[in-house]
Amino acid sequence: MKSYNYKLSSLLLILICNYTVFGQNTSDSVEQSKMEDPSYVSIAVNFMNDAVYLGRKDSISAPYLYPSITYFNKTGLYATGSFSFLTKSNESRIDLFLGTIGYEINSNKFSGDISFTKYFFNTDSYNVISEVEADLTATLGYDFDVFNLNLSLTNFFNKNSTSDIFLSSEISHDFVSTDRKFQISPTMGIFLGSQNFYKEYYIYNRFGSERSTGTGQGTGGTADPIETTTVVLEESEKFDLMAVEFSIPIWYMAKPFTVSFLPVLVVPQNPATLTVDSAIYEEDLENTFYWMVGLSYRF
Repeated sequence: MKSYNYKLSSLLLILICNYTVFGQNTSDSVEQSKMEDPSYVSIAVNFMNDAVYLGRKDSISAPYLYPSITYFNKTGLYATGSFSFLTKSNESRIDLFLGTIGYEINSNKFSGDISFTKYFFNTDSYNVISEVEADLTATLGYDFDVFNLNLSLTNFFNKNSTSDIFLSSEISHDFVSTDRKFQISPTMGIFLGSQNFYKEYYIYNRFGSERSTGTGQGTGGTADPIETTTVVLEESEKFDLMAVEFSIPIWYMAKPFTVSFLPVLVVPQNPATLTVDSAIYEEDLENTFYWMVGLSYRF
């Protein structure tokens, strides 16, 4: 039933991530790649209208254009390199370089993947995961014919020696055209994790930046930049439900090209409560719709 192996590894993301995305977007026929061309190179160009991670985002939008190149070896080993160009008119710059190495297995209805990604953010980046230095991710999937189930475990390695653990589960169903060139896979995902990365973002980007913006997502914000001595995010160490996501990955393959589109609705959970010096800021997270579109060429 699962005719394509669909990956999003972002920032884009992730960054994102898993789906978070922030990174490359490839879609290929697993069965055909094994029989026809088990080792290949793929280049892609993708656009994401805003950088959103589990419903968390900066008050300033971050649209990214991100080209990538991937080498996949028939043994299952692969490597990807990409950069993300911030296309906002007054902020245009390369905001992120990233590299990924990983190993993938596919056997009948079972699939698995383990990967390591290193991030190199621009010092001016206001991406919500800009304080993340690397991640280690393991994913398991199984095709039950009626639906597909995927489980993923990710470890964020943040600056200042903090880390986060994320656990996600996604359920999807594939609708594939008779010529197997078109696929649409409605998906629902549940994401749990801690928020140390978010605390670091607030310290060094939201409150610690020189931008004349407020908290953007919370009450009690100020229009003037503030000097911060202490930031406490009560939920940073808690492992809790962070978001529920609904997406509809769509792609069309006309070899050697693949066109993909990914609309996502994310419903964030458990908004943070921050204490900045003596002021308390309570987030007012809202449901967010964002999307990604891409074109890849395989040779």
